[in-house]
Amino acid sequence: MPLLHDRINYMDTLPHTSSPQGIPPIPVTSPPPVAGSMAKEVAPIMSGTPEAPTIIEVGKDVELPQEVTKAGVRMSSDPVILPKLVQQMGVRSVDPVALEAVPSPVINLPISDEQIAKGLHQSIMTSWRWLAQWCTRQLQQAHFTLKSMSGKTVRIHE
Repeated sequence: MPLLHDRINYMDTLPHTSSPQGIPPIPVTSPPPVAGSMAKEVAPIMSGTPEAPTIIEVGKDVELPQEVTKAGVRMSSDPVILPKLVQQMGVRSVDPVALEAVPSPVINLPISDEQIAKGLHQSIMTSWRWLAQWCTRQLQQAHFTLKSMSGKTVRIHE
């Protein structure tokens, strides 16, 4: 059995090449110089003062262009009356007065808001905590949050 010294000498007899199969080595290039800690793109500098965009106020009385009127489009300020079938499906008029009077949804939960607030402070191993967490999730889906104000728990619509 050859000695360790002989094995090392055997390894030294291998041919030395700069790269395998005569492929020239890839030159290493340095990255471009960077100013500051991070490189970023520079926006072009505008010469002179920028023009202010022309703003035209449009009121309720707008005249339609001739191309539009030739196509048969007419302006109508009459309120749209929805058919009863469409109203039964739940579609409502987009009247500004009607939008203000939209009632908030009523959410019925198995426990009160105060019990939910107390349950959220229970141990995670109790079912009380899980029920309170479920109720909180139901409120969040309806865009409500619970807030404690001067000793009372109140629902706030987001």
